[in-house]
Amino acid sequence: MANNDASAVLERLLDDEYIHEQLAAAGAGLRDAYRRARRLPPRKAVQDKTVYDRVRQAAGGLTEAARRAAGKQKPEPRRRGHRLLLLVVLASGAVVVWAARSGGAQQGDAPTPPPSATTTGPPSG
Repeated sequence: MANNDASAVLERLLDDEYIHEQLAAAGAGLRDAYRRARRLPPRKAVQDKTVYDRVRQAAGGLTEAARRAAGKQKPEPRRRGHRLLLLVVLASGAVVVWAARSGGAQQGDAPTPPPSATTTGPPSG
């Protein structure tokens, strides 16, 4: 774990080029967002995708700079989708088992002929 006392953080802030690049990118993103939003009516500026992208870029740059200044590593991405896939497989298997047990003709069952087909001639008396 990195040293997090004030002097170490200040030293990283002053010396680390990556932190400088991230802060510059964040500043540029905020500047571009402001310039675009200033030209638009307020209702459109709030809904504008480009303004949103620039603000998100600035927030990402600030986050990366703060993480680097604090000496923390970038977190590992979470593995997603495995639980959902397992749930889908289990649910489909349960449906297949349920359908096999409760529905339709069972394997090995011969269809029963209609009653008129079982008689082969006039009834004997």
